[in-house]
Amino acid sequence: MASYDYRGAIHCHSTYSDGTGTMEEVMKAANEVGLDFVMTTDHETMKPVDDGQEKWHGSSLLICGAEITPRNNHLIVFGEKRLQGVEELNKLAPQEYINAVNEQGWFGFLAHPDHVGTKRFDVPSYKWLEWNAENYAGMGLWDLMTDWQAQLDREDVSTEVYTDFASWLTGPRQETIDRWDDLCKKRKVVGIGEIDNHNLKRELNGQPFQIFPYETAFRTVTNHVLLDRPLDKDYAKAKTQILKAVRHGNLYVSFDYWDDPTEFSFEVDNGDAVAGMGDEIALGEEKTELAVMLPEEAIVNVFHNGESIHEDEADEVLIEISEPGVYRIEAMRNDLTWILSNPVWVKK
Repeated sequence: MASYDYRGAIHCHSTYSDGTGTMEEVMKAANEVGLDFVMTTDHETMKPVDDGQEKWHGSSLLICGAEITPRNNHLIVFGEKRLQGVEELNKLAPQEYINAVNEQGWFGFLAHPDHVGTKRFDVPSYKWLEWNAENYAGMGLWDLMTDWQAQLDREDVSTEVYTDFASWLTGPRQETIDRWDDLCKKRKVVGIGEIDNHNLKRELNGQPFQIFPYETAFRTVTNHVLLDRPLDKDYAKAKTQILKAVRHGNLYVSFDYWDDPTEFSFEVDNGDAVAGMGDEIALGEEKTELAVMLPEEAIVNVFHNGESIHEDEADEVLIEISEPGVYRIEAMRNDLTWILSNPVWVKK
């Protein structure tokens, strides 16, 4: 089973599109925070790839994807080789650009699918609306900017929404999680965390703010990718390792701002084989056990087909399961989601 945990940020913008930091500044922040990888998503461009930005930047791996951004239905996409024609994809219908991305061997995630925007900064909603679309790899479960912007229109808003932002966040939107649970009962839909960071500058109650400097955003909604061997020092091989794991769902989403979740594990053992996050396994002939381990005590919830079947405040959970379906884990600390696992799909 996977025994190497690599921490990274997904969905980030630089001066190659509408971010305010150069790629060098983005990756300097990644190194300072200790991220193992960053997956950037500048809008409709492959120029970072053309400019040779895809490489190890110090101790952090940079993977340059793209964000397809029509008025709604944004898709963040990643792949091995240069994506051709990315500049024109936002002129297509959602299913058409999903198909176009897939045909080139890339894969996509529905970005901030239940984004609400904020009247305070005149940011409109950029929701995903085409829920009949198919063949995307997954979806964003928790987006830092969606969560934070949703707090700005509250009547009790104050500058603390910025200075003490973590206490104002509410976690993944329930409608997003409910959608994901329903989709996962039909097929694999990988869940990721997003930060959608631009390092923007705004004004709140007459006071200027830098909205989530890269080094701050990189400490928040994080993706922990699980590998069965160390990340290769060769860039091309390391990129393949990360992309393969992300596409398969060998990862969990976490909020790393207060507590380090590294060493979290979630497995299902049927007596003959063991499955981890993103995997499929059959029920055992005699018994099948679900095991969860955490580095610290938390309120742990085990979900089966979207319904809670076990809740406990603990640093480990071991229960026997006897029904096929989709099993996943949520853990909470400080009244906020701390860990959100990808599922294990259990078959008859």
